[in-house]
Amino acid sequence: MSVGFDKEVLRRRITEARGSKGLNQVQLASSSGVTPAAISQIEKGHRTPTIPVLRRIAKVLGVSLDYLTGKTNHSQLKDMLEDPEVMAFYRGFQSLDPDDKDVIQKQIDFLKSKSRGRGKK
Repeated sequence: MSVGFDKEVLRRRITEARGSKGLNQVQLASSSGVTPAAISQIEKGHRTPTIPVLRRIAKVLGVSLDYLTGKTNHSQLKDMLEDPEVMAFYRGFQSLDPDDKDVIQKQIDFLKSKSRGRGKK
């Protein structure tokens, strides 16, 4: 079964982001609801966290899940929001009424499921 991301990238990015936030492993563990041993094993590449744990770690570190898993080099959500294309989309989306937003969300969900069916993620 494929993990879907490079464990070395995950290990390195968690370690670097933790250092950038000035946190030690115990502090990250406490804030993300895991044991210090788990954080140590993740940072050594001996353990792969579950998605819920990874989400909590990302939230504590102030980075996106995509950044931690190597899908993007944008470490902060703010970095992505500064992208002109993302800003234009968000502004347009923001101005829609709730029914139109729902239609767009359903289209996004459909396209994502279609991509997964072709083996893309």
